[in-house]
Amino acid sequence: MILQKRGRKRGVILTQQGLQKLENAKSESEMNDNFDKRYTREALGFRTGLDPDTIAKVFAFEVGVDKKTLKCCFQTFNLQLESDDYQFAKPDFDFQIDNREIPTANLTVQNCVDWGEAPDVSEFYGRTDELATLEQWIVKDRSRLVTLLGMTGMGKTYLSVKLAQQIQDNFEFVICRSLFPTSPLHDLLTDLIAILSNGKETELPESCDRQISRLIHYLQHHRCLLILDGADKILQDCIPKMTCRDGICLHHPNKGGYCQLLRRVGEATHQSCLILTSRVKLHQITPLEGKTRPVRVFRLQGLQVTDIEKLFHTKGSFSGTKDNWNRLVEFYAGNPLVLNRIATTIQQLFNGSITEFLDQKVTVFGTVLNYLDQEFENLSDTAKATIQCMVKHWQPISFSKLRSQIESSVSSQTLLETLEFLQGRSWIEAKAGVFHIQPMLIEYVKSSFVEEKKGNFQAIAFLDQKPQHQVAS
Repeated sequence: MILQKRGRKRGVILTQQGLQKLENAKSESEMNDNFDKRYTREALGFRTGLDPDTIAKVFAFEVGVDKKTLKCCFQTFNLQLESDDYQFAKPDFDFQIDNREIPTANLTVQNCVDWGEAPDVSEFYGRTDELATLEQWIVKDRSRLVTLLGMTGMGKTYLSVKLAQQIQDNFEFVICRSLFPTSPLHDLLTDLIAILSNGKETELPESCDRQISRLIHYLQHHRCLLILDGADKILQDCIPKMTCRDGICLHHPNKGGYCQLLRRVGEATHQSCLILTSRVKLHQITPLEGKTRPVRVFRLQGLQVTDIEKLFHTKGSFSGTKDNWNRLVEFYAGNPLVLNRIATTIQQLFNGSITEFLDQKVTVFGTVLNYLDQEFENLSDTAKATIQCMVKHWQPISFSKLRSQIESSVSSQTLLETLEFLQGRSWIEAKAGVFHIQPMLIEYVKSSFVEEKKGNFQAIAFLDQKPQHQVAS
């Protein structure tokens, strides 16, 4: 849509001092009069007698409002509006919308880019459809929080960086940060706000809630693209039932602050976008999600065969029939990290022959086995039992069929919560009312059964021999 200038308008806006004074009084009122819960714009509108959109303009202190409006807001919280609490707004243009369309890609802004330790994505394969969908969500639909969800190795980090490179001209700030290893939220917020304020704000309020408010302030005033990569450990510690309340993790308060940050970024009205990459889904944002809502989750699947072939050929020459390639990629669910490691094995031990590798029927080994061991060990006993039951059944299974085959001690409620958890961790997929497990995971669990039985057999044999050995001595 084309924006047309209509005329200049002015007014007054809060100064930084005035905003801080009003924010402090509002926070004190929230604590004393509203059970320590933040006021919504509607609640503030009711208290002040102002329109909620006008309230938003006041706290954004970017669009000019009438001086009487500021006085009204201050008086609501028993404050006196002083001359240094406000200033004249800069002359600006009021815009009205024409019905004609204009490509969003042509609307570029000067931007500040800080990639942190983002990986080199010059070798990037496929994901054309994924990039197009995510660009639609973020640039055109103005999503506020987008989670890239998928198993380890699916390429979430690479996709987020490639996407950011592709759409960076639509933002004033582009900042990429890794959340591994986990550092205190205060450190992350200090870092981000220092960049967004051009180094002018380095001292933050003491409370986590107010620190987050300062970040949201900048997300409202600037078009920012933030990437927080690798939130797995943070969100994983907040997953167990009843460990989180209102975004605060009771068992891990430092990490719970991150949950609060993500929830508030998804809830607040602003013009920016936060991209989160994780193997684990943040359950607090589930009520905010929706296909047409500003909070969305993108489940990342594996690469296509043609893309994996390109990846393989960067490592050397490989041979195999079309069926061989399809079987290989399907078995490992197109996981680029796992297949990259498998490619090295095929190259070094089988001279690049995919056919010979598949003939060995040993597909879960080495680093792949270690990675799956770590994943499996992080599951609860109920989750492990559910996975094992599904593997024994072999075929895709419905909830009612699974309910009839799993231990009776597992309630239907627990089973339902477990399936949601496993789906959030990408261990299972739900399609047309039935649950599926990837072939690689099926093979891993089957091999675990064998090793467990071997271990039990060896332990029994050892116990049987021990008394005999004592008698002989």
